[in-house]
Parts: sequence; C-alpha cells; structure tokens
Amino acid sequence: MKVSVEKLPDSEAQVEIDFSWDEVEKASDKAYRKLVQKVDIPGFRRGKAPRSLLERRLGKEYIYQEGLDDLMAETYRNVLKEHDITPLAQPEMDAPAFEIGQPYHFSLKVPILTPVELGDYRALHFESEEATITSEEVEQELESLRNRQARWEVAERPAQIGDRVTMNLKLTVGDETISDLKDNPFELAEERFGLFAGMDAHIVGMQAGESKTFTTIIPGDYSNEKLAGKEAQYAVTLHKVEFKELPELDDALAVQVSNDEYQTLEDLRKAIGDNLLESKQRRIRDELREKVVNAVIEQSHFTLHPVLIQEEVEAMLHQFSHLLEQQRMSLDQYLMLVKKSRAEYLKELEPDAEQRVKRRLVLDEVIKKEEITVTPEEVESLFRAYAQMGQNLSRTEGQIRALAESLLHEKAITRLVELATGPHLESNEEESSVEAQFIAPADAGEEEVAGTQEQEEPGVETQNIAPAEAEETGTTITNESTGDTSIEVQ
Repeated sequence: MKVSVEKLPDSEAQVEIDFSWDEVEKASDKAYRKLVQKVDIPGFRRGKAPRSLLERRLGKEYIYQEGLDDLMAETYRNVLKEHDITPLAQPEMDAPAFEIGQPYHFSLKVPILTPVELGDYRALHFESEEATITSEEVEQELESLRNRQARWEVAERPAQIGDRVTMNLKLTVGDETISDLKDNPFELAEERFGLFAGMDAHIVGMQAGESKTFTTIIPGDYSNEKLAGKEAQYAVTLHKVEFKELPELDDALAVQVSNDEYQTLEDLRKAIGDNLLESKQRRIRDELREKVVNAVIEQSHFTLHPVLIQEEVEAMLHQFSHLLEQQRMSLDQYLMLVKKSRAEYLKELEPDAEQRVKRRLVLDEVIKKEEITVTPEEVESLFRAYAQMGQNLSRTEGQIRALAESLLHEKAITRLVELATGPHLESNEEESSVEAQFIAPADAGEEEVAGTQEQEEPGVETQNIAPAEAEETGTTITNESTGDTSIEVQ
C-alpha cells in the first residue's frame, strides 16, 4: 500500500492511495467471511457456504467491491489518524471502477480543519477600568423605582405632557388606513419616535370626550419606506386623561419596593449602590474579556475552509428559528416581514458566523497551548448548580461534553485575561468565569444569534441564563473537533 498526503493552502488535503492486487484480494476474503454470515445458501448453515456458491448468489464483483469499499474506508480512517487530519465534511473522491487482477488507485480531496496560528498573545497588555458609581446614579435608580410604584389618577383637566391618555385613534395615509386603535393608552411625551411622531403636541390641551383631526409628517427615516416622509391624517377621540401620582420618597417606599427586605430609605440606597457597583464591575469584566479575546483573534492567522462558515451559518439560522418559534413565528414569516429571501439572510449572517468560528478556533488553540483541562468534578459541580436553580439537566453524553466545552472555553478566556492584565485581577476574573459558566450547554448563543440580549436593569441582579437541551454532537471533553471520518463509496 502506498499513501501520499499533501496539505493544500486552501484548507484541504489531497490524499492519493494505491493498493496492490494482493491487498485487494485479501480484502475480498474478509468481505466473503462477513457476507457469508448474512446470506442464506440452501444446504448450508450460515457462515459455512463456500465462496464459489456465495459468488454465484451475489456475484464475484460484488464481493470484491464490498472488500474494496471496506479497505478504502479503513485506510481513510488510518490516514486521518496518522496524519492528524480533522475532516470537516465528506471528501470529494475519485474512485474508478476496479479490474480483477489489477492494482487499484483512488484519490480523495478532504476539507480539513487547519489549526489557527496564534500571535504573541502573551505580550498583550490591557489596563482594567476601576468601577465607581456616583450619588446621582443611585438617585436616578431610586427615582426609577419610585416611578414604577406610581398610581394613575383621573385628571379633570386638559391633557399635558406626562399624562396618560386613553383614546380611539385612526391614522390614514392617502386612502389607506395604517392604524385603527380603540381605547388605546398613550403616555404623552415631549418627543416620540416612529409612526406616531409629532402626535403628542396635538393631543396636549384636549379634554376627555373631545374629538379632533390633524395631520403630521411621518419621519423620513421610518422603517417602512412606503410611508416614510408621507403626510399622515389623524382622527382621535379622547376618552380619559390620567396623571401620575408618585409615592413619597420615604421609608415606606423602601419597604414597599423591597418586599420588606429594607426598612429604611438609607438601607435601600445602600443596596441600590451595591447592586449598581456590582453590575458595573460585571460590565467592565465582560468588556475586558471581549477586548482581550478580540485582540488575540486580530493577531492570529486563519485558514478557514468555506464549509466551516456555512455550517456555522446554518447553526445560527437553526438557533434563530428556535427563538422565533418561542414567539410563535416561523422563519418564513420573519423573512417575509423583513422582506428578505433565505439566501439574502444567510449571506448577512456570514460575517458573524466567521467571527464565531475564529473565536472558537482561537480558544481551542489556547486550551492546547496553555494545557487547560476540565475535571469530572468541575462538570459535576455545574450539574449541581443548575439543579439548585431548579433546572435538572439530563446527564447524557452530549450534555456532559457540551458543559465541559463551555468550561474549557471559559477557562481559556480567564487565562488570557490574567496574562493581559496581571495577577491582580485573578480573583475577580475567577468570579466572572463562574458566572459565565451558566450558559446554554447546547443550542448556545441563541440570544446572541438573534442579536438581542436582554439588558439588565441597573441595580437588579441577573446572573443566570437558562440552559437549553444539549445536542449529542459537535463537542468533546478534550475540545478537539471530530469530523466525519467515514467515506461514502459509490
């Protein structure tokens, strides 16, 4: 047997394999012994029929082809292992028909994973911002809490900015009715964006029971191009005017907004300050982590096969479709809403998909360089943590691998930040790593794919993200990609 492997510059490997006729003959013997166990030959127990009768039943060429197929598949697997090749997809194979008594040659072009070439990531240096909060920020959050406890009281006067009005509203552009609302509440504001921009100034001064018609110009940057810049005709009937009654800023408010946790306003102020500081520290840590990882990505050299990007795009599309389903919307409905074809939307995802692939490859390489590992005890601790949160994850092999991979990546990021900032941030970074471990073990990144992350309210702790079901493929505890090592022989 002769095997030659040439790794091409475009993240592919060209494999040339030659078998002698003797090797093909031996492979056909193995195929005979395998097939004779499966085929019933009259007059013989299974496994006992001579080869000549099996050849008569199946055909001589069939047995040779079966043996050749098995030999090709076994040789391909061995080549991948011996040459440290990670295939990304099925190879493109040139396998001519064999001839009895002749040696056999075939070739494969395999899309492969080319390891990333890291730059000098140990030379990176970043200063960490110190988190501080001001009394103004605390008072702003306190005022926000106060506003949430406000009551709306009926006002026996004309409407003014800050009031809440309930009204019927019909908006038309030309002969087309754009909106027809009944008993709809609006909180009047100095400035309103979108379709109803400019409406509030016309409502100010109206009293309950009054009707009015007026016109506005829809903003030129409105998302619906057919309506942008057009004149809008309004017909409104005001049913109710309400003003906001704010509670006193006192100890009673502290008890109310904290569900009896804080008995005085000063205790509430201190808790708000602590939460704001913790939130800001978390934001600074997260931003620093992203800066460091992006810097490592920027200085690294990649050779990415297109199939990597395509698979990531499809994964992102699958995750986004899952999010849409939770909102009772199909992908087709969404694409119709944004007026894009599937191909156009996939094309738009490619830059983000490429960045995600690069990030994963960089972290995988850092894991190898820094010899980062995950112990079964660490994975078990994550299962326990989720259980304490009321989320009992299934202990499937895929789930375990997914949790292990997320832990490896978090440890890699923590290590990079330690190297870039020095040991003084180690304890804080460890805390950040623990928090970051509470991510969806599989179908991960759905919020990121959709491009919509829930923003934290200042002063409110939101540390855990719900896990999703883990898939059985795509991750390993050693964090090495495991491509398909089989080949389909026609």
